[in-house]
Amino acid sequence: MAFLNKLGDMAKNIGDKAGEAIETTKLNSKINSEKSAIEGVYKKIGEYYYQQYKAGTSLPEEAAAFCAEIDGHNAAIEEAKAEIERIKAENAAAAAAPPAAPAAAPAQPTAAPAAGDIPCPACAKANTPGTKFCQECGAKLAADEKRICSCGAEIAPGVRFCGECGAKL
Repeated sequence: MAFLNKLGDMAKNIGDKAGEAIETTKLNSKINSEKSAIEGVYKKIGEYYYQQYKAGTSLPEEAAAFCAEIDGHNAAIEEAKAEIERIKAENAAAAAAPPAAPAAAPAQPTAAPAAGDIPCPACAKANTPGTKFCQECGAKLAADEKRICSCGAEIAPGVRFCGECGAKL
């Protein structure tokens, strides 16, 4: 019988704790709801004072500083919107314009390349050996390096597999 009484007491204790947890959860929910309501009122107060500021009403120095900060953020927003519109207009104009003719390469290089220099195929600027991209226009320079497969065969540029042994390069 003592065992059953002890078991009953444990069940009552668990039930009490569960009830307490439920009540605590309800109260925490109410606290959070009230905090949200306060945030809403803060927002209304801020909007009221900002409207007063915009209407020219004299405000305490701190409130006026907050309102001026809002004006700064609004100005940044307007600048970003204007930039978006500029980009959209630029892209629309580029899409509507006929394709531009490719730029003609200069007929003669401006200076004779030194021995061993690599001339750029796009702008004819002389670049030092070992340079992969033109230092003037950024165009890719032709590599004069010979590629050799592990089997010893010379590989032509652009080839992905060796013609002698079939190895992937």
